[in-house]
Amino acid sequence: MAVSASALTLGQYAIMSNDPLVQQISYSLLENAKVLADIPLVTKKSIYVNGVRWVGNLPSVNWSKLNVDPTVTSGTPSPYQEQAYVIRNAIDVDRLLVEEENQIQDPRGAQLDAYLRAVAYDTNDKFINNDPISGEDDAFVGLRYRLDNQTAYGVNSDMKIDGGAVDMTVSGMTAATANTFIELVQTVLDYMGVPDGTGVTLYMNDVLKRRFERAIRVLGAGAGFSMVKDAFDRPVEMYKNARIRDIGRTAGQTTRIILNTETSAGAAGSSTYTSLYAVRFGEGYFSGWQFDALKGQDIGLIGNGGVTYRTLVDWAFGIVQQNTRAIARVYGIKVA
Repeated sequence: MAVSASALTLGQYAIMSNDPLVQQISYSLLENAKVLADIPLVTKKSIYVNGVRWVGNLPSVNWSKLNVDPTVTSGTPSPYQEQAYVIRNAIDVDRLLVEEENQIQDPRGAQLDAYLRAVAYDTNDKFINNDPISGEDDAFVGLRYRLDNQTAYGVNSDMKIDGGAVDMTVSGMTAATANTFIELVQTVLDYMGVPDGTGVTLYMNDVLKRRFERAIRVLGAGAGFSMVKDAFDRPVEMYKNARIRDIGRTAGQTTRIILNTETSAGAAGSSTYTSLYAVRFGEGYFSGWQFDALKGQDIGLIGNGGVTYRTLVDWAFGIVQQNTRAIARVYGIKVA
């Protein structure tokens, strides 16, 4: 399944929708969901999508003399299947709370906003960290697991890059280490086939993002760094044409989604290293689909005698990694 011209990000969908509940849900998600703001989605009524990746098994090329019959050639693609996963919850509020004349804030709206904030944080976390074996098997497989299991997910082996313990600490950063870090970022873009970064998002935690900015200041003259505005007039930092995103924290708002305590080998631990993840979004690379367009439904009063107002959020969507060089990780970046 390729992304067509009709693929929209959640932000584009929110702008185009004339349904107030759809807009409320979309805007609320976009406020905190870094990942959902980036993934282009097509609407496709399918629980599964199938495709093939070419993992070092392209057809052979035969050079021929004149008047010689062609040599038959073919490749052996590696098939894959991705699955849609469902976010489905009902948000119930007692009618007495809804109809209370002295309320300062709409209780249904407050509950919906809190729920959507939780969805946003959880989606960000799952996108990076979800392990279908030890984690949530009813959610999509995270980038970390895909890059740790490259054969199973059709990822080229060089897309997991050793940062070599490059020193990005405040006390240890020099022009040399800043240059080394920028070269690692450029290596990612080169390996993805887009040296200018078009279509790529770089995900990191807040500490590494600040150190990235510090490295640019150390090197001076911009060093490929710039600031643009998104569709909602919010500033977005860029390295060349690649977006730079702080992926944020889990729902509890105490634990970073991408930790600062990895080992130098990129494993979970209690050391002083972190990682940078990159995704090349777009047709033939990394995209997503939704079974139906994102929507919420005001069910109205339910229960015996109709004493509870219900809002239903029911959304099935999935992610599709179509290319062997669509995702990457740089690990072993020293930040503490």
